[in-house]
Amino acid sequence: MRLKTLTAIVSFALLTLCSGASAQRSERSADTPTAWNDNSLITIQKNGGKPTRSGDVRIEFYGHDAFKVTSPSGLTVLTDPWRNDSTGIYPKWFLNEFPDIRVDIILSTHAHFDHDAVERPKGLMILERLVGQFKFGDIEITGLADKHKCQPMPAGKPDSVSADLPVETCPPNNPLAFDNAIQIIETGGLRIAVWGDNRATPDPSLDHYLKNVDVLILPIESILTRVEVDEIVGKHNPKTIIPAHYFLTGLATDASGLESADGWVNVQEKVHHADVRRLDSADLTLNAAELKGSHHRVYYFGSHFEEK
Repeated sequence: MRLKTLTAIVSFALLTLCSGASAQRSERSADTPTAWNDNSLITIQKNGGKPTRSGDVRIEFYGHDAFKVTSPSGLTVLTDPWRNDSTGIYPKWFLNEFPDIRVDIILSTHAHFDHDAVERPKGLMILERLVGQFKFGDIEITGLADKHKCQPMPAGKPDSVSADLPVETCPPNNPLAFDNAIQIIETGGLRIAVWGDNRATPDPSLDHYLKNVDVLILPIESILTRVEVDEIVGKHNPKTIIPAHYFLTGLATDASGLESADGWVNVQEKVHHADVRRLDSADLTLNAAELKGSHHRVYYFGSHFEEK
């Protein structure tokens, strides 16, 4: 009896689904997206890949510190998706919600609302504040544990706390939100370092990881000062720098307090005579051969960012 009942229920469900599909077929677009699952990951898992093998690497800018990196094999890594603060402590920073995009891997450098909206995009894997190494296919990610840039208490105050926050923000007694993990993404023969909101002088033990960086993504003006940026670039000597975490018209609000990166870019171009590439879209493709011999080249997305 139970088997007959189950068979009847399954038959009814299938009939309903088929009837519904027939009724809606004429309304559905011919380019209906395929099912989203880990089939592509299974294929890469079987075939493997080498992060050191040269190939085209695509970088798309989603505003603030959010970049989508696509490896030569098609694996996608999204860094630091953003959101507005839900607690009411901070005013609205962003005019829009983060796009509902699909990616293979989502990274978050630290637990601040403008870097940790990992639930907004659809990710097959979520690596929040990764420390250590993760390798899959032709991508290898190394997370370096360090500290968020902090604001020490002015001298003469009884308690060592931030001037803006009622808790200690500087190490060693900082809360979790003031930890930061620099993320180095290696793919296509390139090493791409995402600084997050890290302090300007990381622990010296990290120096050898940052020694041969090809692309350095830095939070310029709003987090790091120009002097700090110059010191970081001079020390780690990347082939190219990409500014991040700056004010974007059409994305950021005035209440965010974010600063434009135009001033720093202009100085690099006119004073330091750097090779500045002002991009005309939110899309950039790099490869190791093209970057060979470059020295502190600047790729600047300016006001361009992906909205969907």
